[in-house]
Amino acid sequence: MRVVGGRRFAAVCASALVLTGCGGSTQGSPVARGDASTESTTVAAGPEPFDPCTIPKSAVTASGLDVSTERPDFAGITTYPGWKNCTWDASGTKPWYYLSVMSSINSIDEYLRSPQNQRQLPVQVGSRDAVRYNADYQGNPPTGCDIVVDVGGNVIIFVVDTIGSEDTLGDPCAEVAKHAGDLEKYLPM
Repeated sequence: MRVVGGRRFAAVCASALVLTGCGGSTQGSPVARGDASTESTTVAAGPEPFDPCTIPKSAVTASGLDVSTERPDFAGITTYPGWKNCTWDASGTKPWYYLSVMSSINSIDEYLRSPQNQRQLPVQVGSRDAVRYNADYQGNPPTGCDIVVDVGGNVIIFVVDTIGSEDTLGDPCAEVAKHAGDLEKYLPM
């Protein structure tokens, strides 16, 4: 099993934590009122984000990713309310990067306000407006690149980053743009 750089996942999880705060910790849990033995109310679960692992395996393979490396909840992102993700390594005998597709019920504006999401550049992914960015910790030249897309008021993030200590053998921004373009048609409207 490959080891992936922890800095990237610490930053992703920190971003998720900043966006979720402390809210939602009791979603779907019974809340007692008065005498707990006779009366209780259930808090309604909030909206669920899109599950990126539902993207067809044939589309993932056609985009140049290895479906046998699929990792739902990579880096524990779903421990934060309102987040889901799915990750695949690039195909080939010695892939140098992985693609993670993350989904959140947060808005694109909320996400892009996070101080770690810098060097923002407007781009198009299919017919959708999107923003490409690099985080400062990704270095210069960057070892990874991200594209965030507004999907019906929620956010989908395509992340390409190096696997563990692998060298960057290509342009991470070209790779993430290719995969986002290939997979965009499988996202909700």
